[in-house]
Amino acid sequence: MIERHELCYRTPVRPEVQREVMQRLLATLSSPDCELTPRTTLVDTERYLDPSQLAAEQATMFRRSIAIIHASELDEVGAFVTVELAGTPLLVTRTEQGIAVHVNACRHRGARLRCEAHGRAKAFTCPYHAWTYRLDGELLHVPSQEVFGELDRASLGLHRVRHEVRHGFVWVSLDGELDVASFLGHTLDDDFAAFALETHRVARRSERTIPANWKLVMDAFAEGYHLKSLHRETLSRFFLESAVLDDCTPHVRQVGARRSLVDVAKDPEAQWDLRRDTTVFYNLFPSSILVFHPSWVSWLSLHPEAVDRVRVIHRALVPAQLDAESQARFDKSFDHIDSGVFEREDLAIAQSIQSTLACRANPFVILGAREEGMRLFHAARDAALAAG
Repeated sequence: MIERHELCYRTPVRPEVQREVMQRLLATLSSPDCELTPRTTLVDTERYLDPSQLAAEQATMFRRSIAIIHASELDEVGAFVTVELAGTPLLVTRTEQGIAVHVNACRHRGARLRCEAHGRAKAFTCPYHAWTYRLDGELLHVPSQEVFGELDRASLGLHRVRHEVRHGFVWVSLDGELDVASFLGHTLDDDFAAFALETHRVARRSERTIPANWKLVMDAFAEGYHLKSLHRETLSRFFLESAVLDDCTPHVRQVGARRSLVDVAKDPEAQWDLRRDTTVFYNLFPSSILVFHPSWVSWLSLHPEAVDRVRVIHRALVPAQLDAESQARFDKSFDHIDSGVFEREDLAIAQSIQSTLACRANPFVILGAREEGMRLFHAARDAALAAG
């Protein structure tokens, strides 16, 4: 009998979805590779080394349909967060009417209105010449306006950025239209609605910058082939090697089996719980990862700063206020995952790979069938660049 982790939330996904996924997983217990198609894929290493390829990625993939924050980070009117996206500074604010997203640049001479990561304000005043804007971006005050002659203040509000709040995340698009439901596709949109991510809040947050290409971090979470080796001292004792993958191009959904899954077949289907007996991963294109732990969710968002440098923000999403006992268990779990697993293992291996790729001894990396999620991610990346 495997001891089950009972500190979890009953999975709200539709019963037929849970049944289909768990039946597939149960089938892998006797044949772990039964859903895999044996293949070898070569991925050129220049995509991790060539600055022009990063420039192309930022000019296309990072300008459309990107989740930048969770709405819970703006907890009251006047709360704001600053974000850098593909070279564009953004100011995300909660107003009386809801959430607003603007370019974080004064319309006068272009200075940033706010430089801190987050804060609260009643209005935004430029530190250079004190042009002042309402929370909704409207130009409120111009010192010595008379010296400008005919100044059309109505047309000089902050530049608005297309945004949509869906599943608790604030999504933006710097280019083109924004339709998050279509971008996610039916599977992810349905899953995220069922998990009620809009009812979650950010309970913990960490941020670190590492010397690695951003795609190496996406790679680390796109496959479970490394579970028994890289995570042998931290995670492997909780998991089986069984996993199932769904191609939701440009995204990927993977579900890994916890050891407690071996007892599921003995239980009535009404007692099955995807959240308790599996871990669900989403590689959300282009640069986010969602990991559903039994009692909370990791959201990693990646922000490339150079071809060999990426800022990694890890937010912990919890579905409700926690009592003291649950808070203590959550804090212990977060610290273990954030520092013990993500930082010391996943991010460390990305840095290690970047350091060897730079010598260009290997012209390509080699993928097998257990790295299918990585193959799909790179195929989606190549398709996005080709589409321009």
